[in-house]
Amino acid sequence: MRLTVLLGMLASVVSASVIHVPGDSATIQKGLNGAISGDTVLVAAGNYKERLVWPSRDGIVLQSEVGAAGTEISGSDSGRVLAMNAITYTAATMVRGFTITHGRIAGSNSRGAGVWCVGSPVFRDNRIVRNVLYGMGYGGGVYAQGAPLFDNNLIAWDSIWNPGGGGWRYGGGVFCDGPGVFAQNVFLENAAYDTNPGGFWYGGGLYLQGAGIVFNNLFVRNRIGATTGGVAYGGALYLGTEGALVANNTFVANMCSTAIPTGAAIYSARPRVTIKNNILVDNVATGISPSGGGITCYPDSLDTLVCDNNDVWHNTPQDYYRCRPGPSAISLDPRFVSGPEGDYYLSHTATGQDSTSPCVDAGDTLTMTSPLNLDSLIHVWTTRTDSIADQGAIDIGYHYGFSAYPTAVAERFAQGASRFTLSVSPNPARGSARITYSLPRPGKVSFPVTTIFSRLGVRVHDVNGALVRDFGAIGSLAPLLSRSLTWDGTDDHGRLLPNGVYLVRVADGSTSASRQVLLLR
Repeated sequence: MRLTVLLGMLASVVSASVIHVPGDSATIQKGLNGAISGDTVLVAAGNYKERLVWPSRDGIVLQSEVGAAGTEISGSDSGRVLAMNAITYTAATMVRGFTITHGRIAGSNSRGAGVWCVGSPVFRDNRIVRNVLYGMGYGGGVYAQGAPLFDNNLIAWDSIWNPGGGGWRYGGGVFCDGPGVFAQNVFLENAAYDTNPGGFWYGGGLYLQGAGIVFNNLFVRNRIGATTGGVAYGGALYLGTEGALVANNTFVANMCSTAIPTGAAIYSARPRVTIKNNILVDNVATGISPSGGGITCYPDSLDTLVCDNNDVWHNTPQDYYRCRPGPSAISLDPRFVSGPEGDYYLSHTATGQDSTSPCVDAGDTLTMTSPLNLDSLIHVWTTRTDSIADQGAIDIGYHYGFSAYPTAVAERFAQGASRFTLSVSPNPARGSARITYSLPRPGKVSFPVTTIFSRLGVRVHDVNGALVRDFGAIGSLAPLLSRSLTWDGTDDHGRLLPNGVYLVRVADGSTSASRQVLLLR
């Protein structure tokens, strides 16, 4: 089953109403207060200085119109940005497409400067950035109680900072005390770090206490520790219980730096976890008595830690500590190359690079089917700069996906300056939408219209770029100058598509125009 189906099912709502901000409600908080289970609070682009308190109702979807790049919720450095802790929420509750930033809380035993959530809500396509917890506490960016799903978020520059030293700090980016699922996120430069000595630091990027899933994430330059003194565990990832699965992640240049730093990339406090298909490169533990630059487990777990098909290379002071690589592990330069969405694609001769990474086709099957079919997801995503999906044996490490928010998908599909105009109405659409498109008059263009028309078509894509409805090429000249058609919310097989955001695209093979539409039932 594909990503859209699996994750879309989690987000689907029944008999939904849409509350538009600011059209129907002046603030996001008022929109949430007026929403009932099944409603979507749809937020226009803008900067919203609000500290939100989620109502005691499950099943509300908070979604932006244009994505995180254009929609910011700021705590103005005066409190937590989003408190979602009134009840235990389910996966019917979602936050999608926002920058959640400048949360700031202080004090002993503090929790979640950006977000505090309870239960299993869904966080998708957000930027949770630049939130700070001052003092001892849990989760600079996010404090999660339960089993949330975090999918395709940027979690960056969040921190826990205790200027006085001493005490404890758990999860510079995210602290999760249950079996959460973290899939295809980027954890970038989060920190639990102090200048004064003393204390304990755990999990610079992510602290996971439950038997959850850490799948296809990118951990880069996360950090824990202090300039001197203290004990630090897990510069990027700390695993606090048995049963966790850590698969197809890439860890680069994460750091533990204190008197006793252990596990610069991954630290597992329990033996029975599974760590496979990951790349760990240039992670550093440094201090008076450093150990475990790559993968570290305590207590010794030579036979109970499943640790295979990983590429663990060039970590300091050693690649493995208190554990050992499996028979299919490698320790080689992964040969990263830069591509359209980042710097951690794998070199492939098929895409024009001069060599093929040793991580290509070096992974093992994951066999996980619930709550996510991991093998199927990997084969939707790519390690190649030409964006061709992974095929055959699984590649080791992080796979890039189609940018999940529709505006980013539209940018991916854009092919030069568009000659078309395109509108979708109503939007949000309750079950069906009218698609209207037009071309400029032939006398005002310099392209061969007869050739263009023979290739023109209208198509609908899901948020991952997969084609779900193709209305086919239309070759007649007159109707194309201004034409409308109705999309009834079904795919090419007549099946009703789940609620969510889709991309309507009109294209002729050389240029295109795209519009997002929120489909509700």
